[in-house]
Amino acid sequence: MTVLHYLPRLLRPTPIRRAAFCAAMVGLLANPLAGPLASTTAWALHMPKVAELGPSALTPFMQSDKQVWDAILPLPDGRMLFEAPAWVGNTGPQLYARAPDGTLAPWPDAAWNATQGDAATRIVSAGGLVRAASGSVWVLDNGVPDHAKPPVAPPKLLEIDPAQNKVLRSIPIEASALRPGSILSGVAVHDKTAYVADSGVGAVIVVDLAAGMSRRFLDHHPALVATRPIVTPAGPLHDASGRLAALDASMIAVSPDGSWIVVQPPSGYLSRIATSLFFDPDVTPAAFEEGVTQWFKTPTLGGMAIDSDGTLYWADVTTGSILSYTTGRIPRRLITDPRLTWPTTPGLDEHGHLFVSASQIDHTTAFGGAQSVTWPVTVYEMTLPTTPPPQ
Repeated sequence: MTVLHYLPRLLRPTPIRRAAFCAAMVGLLANPLAGPLASTTAWALHMPKVAELGPSALTPFMQSDKQVWDAILPLPDGRMLFEAPAWVGNTGPQLYARAPDGTLAPWPDAAWNATQGDAATRIVSAGGLVRAASGSVWVLDNGVPDHAKPPVAPPKLLEIDPAQNKVLRSIPIEASALRPGSILSGVAVHDKTAYVADSGVGAVIVVDLAAGMSRRFLDHHPALVATRPIVTPAGPLHDASGRLAALDASMIAVSPDGSWIVVQPPSGYLSRIATSLFFDPDVTPAAFEEGVTQWFKTPTLGGMAIDSDGTLYWADVTTGSILSYTTGRIPRRLITDPRLTWPTTPGLDEHGHLFVSASQIDHTTAFGGAQSVTWPVTVYEMTLPTTPPPQ
């Protein structure tokens, strides 16, 4: 997630956005059946207002009096990976492994978490992590530890073998896929392809992991650019100067079969895109525009995870909730609890449990103000319901 720009600028129409809008309108006018046909499949149910689970379903799992975690990734061997990124004011290691006995250690080792030295051999600024079907963990290093300042290193993807705690590959994101102000945040991997969200300048970057090639798509697309402020229980979020804060696309996930991705700004709506569009040499700009489907009108999100069956789990910042959304477009409000102050990217284990950190990011230095986090920061555990949603 990235704090780079603010709503007044984002709402100003740009030539790029006008062109995108016109292209989409031309496509619709050229095909008068497109609207009616789309309407039969585009609607989703409203998110329930009442949570299915009560407060007892959410139990403290672990706490920290010095680290703000923004992502959790359980591993099959019982360990859990925690991301403590530099951009929210953390110092020291940005990736930790928690052993089943509760001990924490820098991951994959202390050298890769060094705060000084060659940027090519350390994590400069963690921007996301995900476990691929192969078992490898992919870590995004966006090279921007302070989002109010220019990058200090080029972005890269690291493939790490969790069995050996060893970096297998480092793949640079090619400069041709970046823009001035790019801050990469969020990564999804399927087979030999990585999908990366640009939260500084809204876009999706597709990386061929075998060839090391990067391509940029949907630059400034309206679905990837924030058009709403971030809303917390206290109301719209402002930075230290009083401006409304908003973020471009920073959350991204790929379906288990690799056929589609979902992507959204934290303060935008969820969109779904068929991955075949990224690999079709004959696709036109208008077809690409039409291929981005609004999938759900989400509230402000602090993170998103996808399960092995394609179900999405959302951390809702606005109401302090955990929400879910099936591939059949069934929304569920699993739990709402005031303890979930700015919940971030949840982690799903293989035993039906969800883990989420109440990270209080609006109280960190990320938005330009003084840190006012109420320590300790708590990670909560929740057993996912096995029953169908209430009718």
